[in-house]
Amino acid sequence: MLRGLGGLPVYRRQDDPAQMHLNDTTFDAAIGALHRGEAVQIYPEGLSHSGPALTPIRSGAARIALMSESQSDWQLGVCIQPVGLTYTRKHLFRGRVVAAFGEPFRVADLRSAYEEDDRAAVRMLTDTIREKLEALTLNFDHPQDRELVEVAERLYAREKRLVQWRERDAMASRLPRLKRFADGIRWLRATDPEQLARLSHSVRRYLRLLKLLGATEGDVPPNYRLTVVLRYSVRQLFMLALVVPAALLGMAIWVLPYMAVSHVTPRFRPELDQIATYKMATSLLTFPSWWGLMALSSWFIWGVGAAAAVVGLTPVAGLAAIAWRERQGQVREDVRVFLRAVRHPSGRDRLAELRRELTEEFDRLGAAWVIDSQ
Repeated sequence: MLRGLGGLPVYRRQDDPAQMHLNDTTFDAAIGALHRGEAVQIYPEGLSHSGPALTPIRSGAARIALMSESQSDWQLGVCIQPVGLTYTRKHLFRGRVVAAFGEPFRVADLRSAYEEDDRAAVRMLTDTIREKLEALTLNFDHPQDRELVEVAERLYAREKRLVQWRERDAMASRLPRLKRFADGIRWLRATDPEQLARLSHSVRRYLRLLKLLGATEGDVPPNYRLTVVLRYSVRQLFMLALVVPAALLGMAIWVLPYMAVSHVTPRFRPELDQIATYKMATSLLTFPSWWGLMALSSWFIWGVGAAAAVVGLTPVAGLAAIAWRERQGQVREDVRVFLRAVRHPSGRDRLAELRRELTEEFDRLGAAWVIDSQ
C-alpha cells in the first residue's frame, strides 16, 4: 500500500543489517524525485516512539538534500520544510495531533561548506534540521514534566481568561503556551531546582483536587450563574436529542466491526506508538468488509434500492454515532463537575485559591526568566 502511494523503503540496522546496502537504491530514488521537481517527505528520527523528546536525528535527510544539489551544480533550489507533529492521547480513538509548519530554508547556502568537507556539511544541516524541529514540537527532559506542563498551562490559560472554564481548546492554540511552559521548566531546573520541586508539588496537588471534582478536561469554574447553566442545559439537551435517532442507528450498525477492532488489536501486543497503526490496519479491512456485506445482504433481500440506501446512509449514521458519543461524554463530565462543585463548595474555593497562587507564581517566574535571559 505504501509503495502504491509513492513510499520509499528504508532499511534499518535494527531490522536487518544484511539489507543496509539497499538504502543506496532508496537514496537514488529520493534524489531522482527531487531532480524531477517532486517533494520527498522524510521522518528524520528514523523510528516511531512515544518518548518525551525528539530522538537523535538521522543524517539521511541532509545527505539526500545536499547530494541532490551537488549533482545539479547547486541550481536545483531544494528547500527543506520543517514540520513538527505533536500528539495527545495518540493510542486512543479520536486522539489529537497538531502539525506545526516552520519557515522553509534553502540547502544551497551550504555549498561552500559541502565542497570543503561534505561530512561536516551533512552534520551542520542535520543539526539545523533538529533545531528547526525542536522549535516546532514539545520536548521534555523528563517524562513527568509533560503532565506538569499540561496542568500548568491549563489552569493558567483559564485564570487569565484566555480560554473559557469548560472549553476544550484545540491543541493548535495550546501549543505555543505549552512550549513556553516546557522551556520555563527547563530554565527553572537549571537555575533553581528546589523551587521547581516546590512548584511541581503544588501543581500535582492542584491536579489531585481537579480530579476529585471530576474534571479531566477544562477546569472548574469559581462559580456557576443560573442563566448560564440553564442555557447550556437547553442547548446540549437539544443537540443530543436531535442526533440520537441517527446515533442509535449508527451504533447498532457499526458495533460489531468496532468491537472486532478493539479486541483484535491487543492480541498483537503492540507498543504504545504502534497501537494506532494496528487499529488503522485492522479497520481498513474490517469496516469496508462489513459495509460491503451489509450492502450485498440488502441487495439480495430487498433489492438494489435498499443496497443503495445502505451504501449512502450507513456512513452518515456512523458519523452521527461518533459525534453523539463525543458530545454526551463532554456533557457527562460537565454535569459531574457541576454537581461536585455545588456539593463541595470548599473544594471549589480551595481550587480557585490555589489557581490564583500558581498563576501569580508563574508570572513572577516568567518575569525572572526574562531578566535572566537578557
